[in-house]
Amino acid sequence: MALEFLPESGASPAAYLEAARAVQSAAHDEALVPLRVSVVASFTADVLAPYLTVEGARRGLGIDVEFGPYGQLEQQLLDAGSPTLARRPDVVVVATRAEDLAPALLDELLTMDADDVAAEVAAVERRITALLEGARARTDAALLVFNHAPPRYAPAGVADGGQSVSIASAIAAVNDAIARACAAVPGCFVFDLARVAAEVGLARWSDARLAHLGRIPFSAAAQQEIGRALARRLRSLRMPPRKCLVLDLDNTLWGGVLGEDGPGGIKLGADYPGNVFSSFQRHVKRLRSRGVLLAVASKNNPADALEVLDGHPDCVLRSSDFAALQISWEDKATSLLAIARELNIGVDSLAFFDDNPVEREWVRSRLPQVAVVDVPASPTGYVEALEAAELFDHPVLTEEDGRRADLYRAERQRREAQVGSGSVEEFLRSLEMQVTMGEIDDATLPRVAQLLQKTNQFNLTTRRHTASEVAAMLDSGGIGVWMRVADRFGDNGLVGVALATPRGDGVWDVDSFLLSCRVIGRRVEACLLAELARLVAARGGHTLVGHFVPSEKNAVAARMYPDLGFAPAGDGSWNWKLFQGLPLQPDFVYICSQP
Repeated sequence: MALEFLPESGASPAAYLEAARAVQSAAHDEALVPLRVSVVASFTADVLAPYLTVEGARRGLGIDVEFGPYGQLEQQLLDAGSPTLARRPDVVVVATRAEDLAPALLDELLTMDADDVAAEVAAVERRITALLEGARARTDAALLVFNHAPPRYAPAGVADGGQSVSIASAIAAVNDAIARACAAVPGCFVFDLARVAAEVGLARWSDARLAHLGRIPFSAAAQQEIGRALARRLRSLRMPPRKCLVLDLDNTLWGGVLGEDGPGGIKLGADYPGNVFSSFQRHVKRLRSRGVLLAVASKNNPADALEVLDGHPDCVLRSSDFAALQISWEDKATSLLAIARELNIGVDSLAFFDDNPVEREWVRSRLPQVAVVDVPASPTGYVEALEAAELFDHPVLTEEDGRRADLYRAERQRREAQVGSGSVEEFLRSLEMQVTMGEIDDATLPRVAQLLQKTNQFNLTTRRHTASEVAAMLDSGGIGVWMRVADRFGDNGLVGVALATPRGDGVWDVDSFLLSCRVIGRRVEACLLAELARLVAARGGHTLVGHFVPSEKNAVAARMYPDLGFAPAGDGSWNWKLFQGLPLQPDFVYICSQP
């Protein structure tokens, strides 16, 4: 669907209403990913509808949103027959205000001590927890919970910052309580309204007329920004982020052209304009810390570029920070393809940042799957442009995200070791692999859900179960197994997931089976499948049915079941059965242990 009719950010409410009607009339278009959203709120929230519809479409989502009556949180979330839950939403948004949940914090704060505030915060946490646990028992939808913005006017006025109990600290404590409540419930996430308010500014956040006439706590400007931020958050729940940021070097990571200016002549350091590029490098390094892979695609002399990356005193990023380096005189599209091959990820997992508009257009024309960032002419806008692209939004960050870049660096060492091995078997033995497995629990569920959402290659069914759906599957008698793989180069983290559900009469179906691309080719799938089969047998199962659903990317996994001893199901499908051989006994040299 062409989206040229969508208004620019900052357009009038009337323009958003008109555009929302146009989006809804084209909601059947396959270009938009459908998403059913139900909103329950302690205030009038339906004014957000046109902004959410339009900003969702801008991000590829066809959002079908309905709003429950305000002030009916328990009625809508704790009754499976309520309109909110009966429509089987994909996401339920729980929107509250501190004024509604803990009015004493605003009205009586100056008469309260720290214990009184703690009691109010604890009451909020108990109520939010009860709402979320009750909703989770009645729906598999993702739950997205607003935290709170501080009031514009502090009870203590200008003295608030110096109070032992300030409104700022009280609201922060409430937000911490909301975060704890969300962390305790599978498939529950925080929507950071407090940050949106900070970006808009408290002076522009509310409109007294709207608040008193319609119980609408947000100004028109705030409504638009909430719609934008909420659509972005919803997209993070529905669509996987890009995995790798590919960067140019000259006039991107430093000022000037290395081949012309030399290492001593490029702009990089504490003074302008070098400090602009240093700031951009620090921002990029923070992206690496949250799991974004970094790569270089630069037309340069490799030795000169590495001299700057590893030797320049003001270079924040070093060559070791990059998972792949394509420094040559090849065109950028060719370099991007090489990076995707080296990292064993799809081209559609790449984002490209290059100051040269000609290079950007070349990549767009040759590799439309790559997300090309619109880079401004001035490097002072680089950070803002990269953030505005919204390419690296994870619904939640896991331990593996923080270690991902180091994991890929270790993988490069493994590839180098493989080159010196005489055979695959010799290489695998040289890795000294250790495989650890266990049943999925609350601690491993976030990472399991993340793998289910983003793994494409070694994924036999590509079923995108959410954390709440996995939890419901296990609660209803299913089996879930996670797998970690470590070797002499390091710990790869949690890289395997298998889910099985009982069909009845001793027959079980393998609902999902997947491995991270980091361990493809190491034959550890035999270990994961053996553990799943062992647990099925322990539950009285005698037949395991493996399902393979072909996709554009999972051909590498097509032979797993027959290669591990499964027989064709005999019904003309891609299904395979393992009869009476449970538990499976693979022949491999790895160490398999329960934690």
